Amino acid sequence: MPSPFPGMDPYLEDATYWSGFHTRMVVAMGAAITRMLPSGYYADVEQHVWLEADDGDETIPFAVPDAFVASGRGGVTATLELTMPTTESAIVSLAKPLKRKGARYLQIVDKQGSRLVTVLELLSPSNKSRGEDRESYLSKRSEYLATGTNLVEIDLLRDGERIPMGRPRPPLADFYALVSRAQEFPKASVWAISVRDPLPRIPVPLKPEHGDVILDLQPCFGRSFDDAGYETRIDYSRPPLVGLRTTDAAWAAELLSKRGA
Repeated sequence: MPSPFPGMDPYLEDATYWSGFHTRMVVAMGAAITRMLPSGYYADVEQHVWLEADDGDETIPFAVPDAFVASGRGGVTATLELTMPTTESAIVSLAKPLKRKGARYLQIVDKQGSRLVTVLELLSPSNKSRGEDRESYLSKRSEYLATGTNLVEIDLLRDGERIPMGRPRPPLADFYALVSRAQEFPKASVWAISVRDPLPRIPVPLKPEHGDVILDLQPCFGRSFDDAGYETRIDYSRPPLVGLRTTDAAWAAELLSKRGA
């Protein structure tokens, strides 16, 4: 059965449901986009992977080198020669990088040049909470924007600190979608979405000569909701974990009472 809400279901923000919903939603969006992509592109689900040291040591600054190449008189390049020892002074164990897996996301790639064209991110709670995960995501986001990659960013979480969306600030809303076209950067388009609204249809940009494909978020949400059986798993007799605004809470209570929840 479908969600009782017309768009995003606020009960899915509970950690009990969010991880599974996030994965299903990303896969559903990828399937929808794949059906629309013109020849020469493919969409794939990927996962962020961060590397970190396992010993927690602070970063050691680089020292001034003992040998270097300098420009001598008359522009002649001179190399300082050092006598190198033949045996080591010590045996050390280097910190082994650990892989820390993050959220899944979608990428659209140009088959011919194997070039990343567009990234589609569905934000997770860790993206909106202060800490390493947020900083890592913001760094990756900056890299996308700086390297001419189209970015589609969808925030279906009311809780947490919003990802920066530029100036002027978009209208106050429950959820957002941001579309940044590489050729129009730093300008970007933002969709402000209420909990009372169906999820919108948004453009997913490709290379400029190929325009956009249109992603209808609501059917993707419906498929994700139905496939997981959330209708029978969620207790709608209780308020959502992240409370609604007063006027929306009254509206939701009436909506749920009509559904017999």
